[in-house]
Amino acid sequence: MRKKMKEATVLLTMMAGVIFGLIGLPQNSEADQHFSYPAQTLYAEMVNKQGEEFTKPLDMGATVVSWRFNGYTMDSITSSPLTITKVSGKNNVFAFHVPAVSVTVPAGYERSQAIADIKITTPLPIVSSITKYSVSSYYYSKYTASTNSWEHSDLPGSMQVQSTKQGDNTWHITLTPSGNIPSLPSGGILNQYGMRRFYYREGGSGPNDGNIYAWGSEGDSVKLQLNAPQVREMFEDDNGAAIPPPSGYVNDNYIDVYEQPQSYSMKNGSSLPKTYTDSGYIYTYKGWYKGKGNKGSMNPTHPPSIGFNAGLVDTQNEVHIVYNKRAIRTVNKHYINTSSGIIDPSWNTSETIADGETFTGNPSSTSKTDSSGAHWTYQGWKLSTEPMSAMRSSFTPISVLIDGNKTVQYVFRKQQHTITEKWVDQADGSTLVPMAVNPKTSTMDDNDNFTGTASATITDTHGALWDFVGWENVTNAPGMVNPSATYAVNNVKGGKEIRYHYKARNTTATLDLKPTPQVTDSGGTVNWSSRLTNTGSSALNNLKLKATSNWATGLSTPTKVTVTPAGGAPQDFTISPSDWVSGFNLTGINIPSGGVNNYADITFTDTATGAVNQVLPAEIEVTGNMASPITAENFVRIDDPDEPNLKPSGNAGLINIPDFRFGDVEVKPFAQKKTLDAASYQSGYLPYVRFMDNESNFGWDLTVKLGQFTSGSKTLPATTTITLRNGILMDVQNYNKFNESFGLVKHEGTKVIPADGATTVQLTDNTARGVYHLEYALNNVELDLMAHSGIAGLDYEADMDWTLTTSI
Repeated sequence: MRKKMKEATVLLTMMAGVIFGLIGLPQNSEADQHFSYPAQTLYAEMVNKQGEEFTKPLDMGATVVSWRFNGYTMDSITSSPLTITKVSGKNNVFAFHVPAVSVTVPAGYERSQAIADIKITTPLPIVSSITKYSVSSYYYSKYTASTNSWEHSDLPGSMQVQSTKQGDNTWHITLTPSGNIPSLPSGGILNQYGMRRFYYREGGSGPNDGNIYAWGSEGDSVKLQLNAPQVREMFEDDNGAAIPPPSGYVNDNYIDVYEQPQSYSMKNGSSLPKTYTDSGYIYTYKGWYKGKGNKGSMNPTHPPSIGFNAGLVDTQNEVHIVYNKRAIRTVNKHYINTSSGIIDPSWNTSETIADGETFTGNPSSTSKTDSSGAHWTYQGWKLSTEPMSAMRSSFTPISVLIDGNKTVQYVFRKQQHTITEKWVDQADGSTLVPMAVNPKTSTMDDNDNFTGTASATITDTHGALWDFVGWENVTNAPGMVNPSATYAVNNVKGGKEIRYHYKARNTTATLDLKPTPQVTDSGGTVNWSSRLTNTGSSALNNLKLKATSNWATGLSTPTKVTVTPAGGAPQDFTISPSDWVSGFNLTGINIPSGGVNNYADITFTDTATGAVNQVLPAEIEVTGNMASPITAENFVRIDDPDEPNLKPSGNAGLINIPDFRFGDVEVKPFAQKKTLDAASYQSGYLPYVRFMDNESNFGWDLTVKLGQFTSGSKTLPATTTITLRNGILMDVQNYNKFNESFGLVKHEGTKVIPADGATTVQLTDNTARGVYHLEYALNNVELDLMAHSGIAGLDYEADMDWTLTTSI
């Protein structure tokens, strides 16, 4: 009798073999039994230690074997390669395509089919073993002919795995089901193949005869674990405790090592975030290190480049990625007014920050406008737990150590506009009048009106009076001076500068100028002093000093002018030649009226260069709050090195007298004459006598007498004389002025002056007052010597006594 049998399938997975068994036994009959069993697909998956698909793509092979057994011998043995394919999208999930069976089983025979010679044909040199990882949906099925039904039993733990590495590093795998299933005949080919898909026996009288037994149902699978070294990726905190990984990464990610050498590079390792948050904590990247216990070699570079050649020891292949773990805190940022009230709730924000970090956030803007249009400006900050008196200024950087949730309060007040008031000199519109609290600053709220009335007269700190001219809104209308004393700036929307223009009330003053020395060698230094005295009723100010056009070119420009107010400290003014000509301000110099401190001394130094007896005029000018400028003049005279100025005092006296130098004279046996030695004087020199008489009522006369020539104890005869011929008497016009000149008065005849020390000789006279100049040519001054006068080699000198006699 024939009965159609149902199929049962067992799926085994791992890189090994899969065994499938079916035992069929019909009801007792000694007739031949026809048996059919459909094709099946069973699955084997190669996984690593974590049950994940093994990394390296593999290839597998197997043989399907069928045989008949009569209890003593096995015959009808057939074998053929098993068709194995990979599941789409998988590298190491294999489909075992077991063919259908349709056979006739004689009475007393068993019929079996097995998958044998299961191999991983890809070399795996460093895989140490292949073991069972798990068996899922792996069923043992029994068909009972008497009830025409199948009984299924789950046998996930009953699969036995044996693996053998071949000489070429491929693997041979045997999978043997065991457990609560009928025993099967053993020996011979069973020992060789060891895996059965089904077992069916016809005839006999045993309890299992006539039944079909099968291992593995359609779609069943088994996972085989390939034991190989692995790289383990671990995310941990500073203490080595595991932490949640960043999004897109896996903690305890394993990478299979299946060859040597094998280069490892962390997938997306260079994209590891610097920081990330998870479950109320913020994690900040610290670095990574390789190998358990090697934290001391941590590489802090970010972004990291994680990679190395993997070894065969798992702990040495560990990749530890370290993040600092801190709790996330909330910092609320509230905008409040000086009364601690919230200004506008929409301004308030918050942010998260790691515990232990420092919050340094500033307000979004230092100037804000609320919903009503009011302008607010930032004043400072404080914590919500602090009183307003603890507010730090807006210039103090915000720095708050975060050890819990915080509320930082930005303190604002309605925008204040600064009003700057200046009382200025109308002469230039910018120089401040010297008075207390000038300029003056004050504040006012946005959009208010600034109004007032200017004083008609003010008094500065030096006592000077100033009269109102007008006021100027410099910010909005620069240059426009409104003469009205009442001023108004309405709807103030920003800082304003208001200037009140005043004019200094005029006063009077005097000025003098004195040189020291007044007579100097050409190129000599002259120290000038001047005193500016306030003779009026208002303080002198707005002073400016300059040289006039009557400043001689022979006088150099001073580089510094020092002004010393009476009772005050000196103040230096550094000037340039253009300053000296155009004038420079004596900034800060104010001279009060009246009292003992109503003056200031002005000093400076220059040099005088010119010709002999040249007069170099000097004149300075001072302007200020006076009706007109005041000037002071004086002069410097260049001295004559051959006839130094005697600097007479009073109204009469000798100014210059000659020094007659005759040079070397040869001693001769006869009388001789010798004129002046030109080489003893400057080029162009003419001997002269200059004098003045500004006191005579009845005229004056000029006389001279000559002492005896001597050289030690030796003398020349008293009959030795000096003869002066053709003298020219001139009056000096514009004396001590830059245009000093000569006017002829008269010619004088020959004058013989004996060297007797007693004879007085009148050289000239006149009845008019003035300054006079009596001049001779070099060859008109003669020394008359007797024969054999003097001793060779000696120098002879004589004194000349010049006398100016005046009558009053």
